[in-house]
Amino acid sequence: MKQNKKDLITVSLFCGFLAAMTALYFLLPKQTFSENEKRFLSEFPAPEWDAVSSGDWGEDVETYLADHIPGRDLFVGLNAYFELYTGRQAGKDVLLSGDRILEAPVKADDAAIQRNLTAIHTLAETTGRQLDLMIIPSAGWASGKSGYTDSAIIQQIYDAAGSSLVPVDVLEVFEGRPDLYFRTDHHWTSAGAYAAYSHLMALKGRTYPEKDLFTVEHACEFRGSTYSRSALWLTPGEPLEIWHGSGDLTVVNAETEGTHQGVFYRERLEEADKYTVFLDGNHSLVRVHNPNGQGRILVIRDSYSNLLGCFLAESYEEVVLVDLRYYKQPVSQLMTEEAFDDVLVCYSLGNFMTDTNLIWLR
Repeated sequence: MKQNKKDLITVSLFCGFLAAMTALYFLLPKQTFSENEKRFLSEFPAPEWDAVSSGDWGEDVETYLADHIPGRDLFVGLNAYFELYTGRQAGKDVLLSGDRILEAPVKADDAAIQRNLTAIHTLAETTGRQLDLMIIPSAGWASGKSGYTDSAIIQQIYDAAGSSLVPVDVLEVFEGRPDLYFRTDHHWTSAGAYAAYSHLMALKGRTYPEKDLFTVEHACEFRGSTYSRSALWLTPGEPLEIWHGSGDLTVVNAETEGTHQGVFYRERLEEADKYTVFLDGNHSLVRVHNPNGQGRILVIRDSYSNLLGCFLAESYEEVVLVDLRYYKQPVSQLMTEEAFDDVLVCYSLGNFMTDTNLIWLR
C-alpha cells in the first residue's frame, strides 16, 4: 500500500511537471534573441509541402521547440555543468581552464596552410609587393595549457612563407601571457592588441605612443563568445577596457553611410556583442583616418584587427582594413589604385587554419 502511494506521488509529480511546462510554453511570450548565447532563436517554420514531405519541417519544429522551452537557459546551463563535472567537456569546441573559457586546440592542416599561403603568394606576385604576415596564437597556448601546439604550427607557416612574405613573429610577445586575452572570449584584449601593434611598429622602425599616453576606461562588464558557446553561466564577467588615444580619428566603412568620429562605437556597449564597440565590428572595408599620422597601411584581416586597427591608426594617416568574408572585389586592384606603404595579412591561427575566403585573393 505504501509503495503504491509513493508510485502515485511520483507519477503525479511527473505529470504535473509536464502539464506546467506545457502551460508555460503556450502562455509565456516567445523570445527572439538569446542574450546569453548571443544568437537569434528560431522562428516557427511554415508548413510548406516540400519541407513536410522531406522531413525537414519536422526537424525545424524540433529546433523551434528546443529554442523556446521555458527555462531554456537553466536547462542548457545544467547540461553544460553536468558535462563539465562528468569529464565530457573535453570533446567540446570550448573548455573551462581555471577561470578561463578557452577554445579547443587548433589542429594542424597542411592542405589549409598550402592553400592559404598560395593565395597570399599570388597576391604578392600580382602586385609585385612584399607582404607582412602576422599569425596570432591562441589564448590556450599563451596560458601554457597542454595540447596546444600553436608555436609549432605557426613556425611551419612561417617556414613555408617564402621570400614574398615577411613573418611578423609575435610568439615571444604572447608566450606565458594569457592576461593579454579575454577570459570569456577568444579575442585579445586592448593590452594584447597594443602589444602586437607596438611589436610591429618596432620592426617597421616607426614611432608609436607609449602605454602611459593612453587613457584606459573600464567601459562595462564583458562576457564574450566562448562564454556564450560554453553555457557555463556562472563564469564571472570581466572589464572591457577601452584605450583612448588620439582624438582626431575618423572612420568610414563600406556598409554605413557617413563618417564616424572616433574608433569606438559606444552604442554597441548596450548590445549583446560588446566587442563590436571597436570599429563597429566586422565590415567588408573600413577606413580609419588620422590627420596627424604618416603613411598608409592595408590590413587583410579577421576580427582580431577590429581592435588592432584602432592602434594602427595612432601611427598611420590612413588604415584600410579588408575582411575577405565580405569584401569580394580584387584586392590587387585596390592595391594598384591606392598607394600603400605597408600591407599586412593578420589572422588568428584558428581562423587561418579554417578560413576558406583567402582563396579569393586576386
